[in-house]
Amino acid sequence: MKAARISLARAADQAFKLALRVGAIRQSRLDLSEVVDQIHDDWALFPLLHDDGSVGVICIDPPCNIAFVEQQTLGRVAKKEAMVRKLTRTDKALSMAFLDRFMRLFDDALVDAPTAYWTRGYRTQDAVETRHLMVLLLDASEYRGFEMTCEIVDVARTGAIRFFLPIKDPVRESVPRAGKMAKLEPDRASPKLRSAALAARVEMDAIMCKITMPLSQLSTLKLGQLVPLPQNAAQQARLQDKLGKTSLPVSLGQLHGMRAVRLAPNLPDQTQVENGHGVITAPPKDAVAASAPQHKPHPGEAVQTPAEPMNELDALLDADKA
Repeated sequence: MKAARISLARAADQAFKLALRVGAIRQSRLDLSEVVDQIHDDWALFPLLHDDGSVGVICIDPPCNIAFVEQQTLGRVAKKEAMVRKLTRTDKALSMAFLDRFMRLFDDALVDAPTAYWTRGYRTQDAVETRHLMVLLLDASEYRGFEMTCEIVDVARTGAIRFFLPIKDPVRESVPRAGKMAKLEPDRASPKLRSAALAARVEMDAIMCKITMPLSQLSTLKLGQLVPLPQNAAQQARLQDKLGKTSLPVSLGQLHGMRAVRLAPNLPDQTQVENGHGVITAPPKDAVAASAPQHKPHPGEAVQTPAEPMNELDALLDADKA
């Protein structure tokens, strides 16, 4: 999303000398039918072709496309909103310079990104005439969609750009075998494992806080009704996985103009149990283990020292930070 936001603004400046600002950007995972619903006949539709044959699509709405036309033909974008009309082949062709620059910048920004296997390598093709023809080119089952709301600086005019890229599986390279046993070379296996781990899809929910209310009150809630939150609601914010097995405290904030959360640093080695009146802090696990009676080995008995669990992914990430 960051690469798309920055590349869009730079492409407008380099191609048209147009100051374009991305007001909002939304990323979503869609199946083919949902992508089809978001492709409209009155928009400018451009196929995105990859070397492996996969096809994406980028769509520009009429107000945005007309602004590009005005900038190239008149040398400026009029402050008054242009009358919405059907886009011609010439209108769409005048957007090609912008799209070519945008895709090139977007591609360069993601060279070393863990998502490079599905975001890079696309080239813009000439616009298709109808939505039906565009849909016939799409054959993937799932897509990653980006919807960006654009605003022309110093002119009260906005537009929208959408583009959809097919979701692909990470590229799996063959592993050399020696005899009957396959052995990974450490210097080659580590980057691959790290890239695959960082490219894995993880869905987390940011939970502001939890409140309790009677079932009778819950059943009467209506749209627009205000629900009072506790004064320390911001301190209760947590990041939780879909199954609820992992829950970590976070701080609320903002990143690139969007709401964000940051994992709380320096977490104490304590177990916190919430109740209705506050927080009960249990002693650290190490302290509990130390208080337990220790087994004393008999004379001649071998002493076994428990080995610390090794996590290869953690070791790779720690080495990357170093």
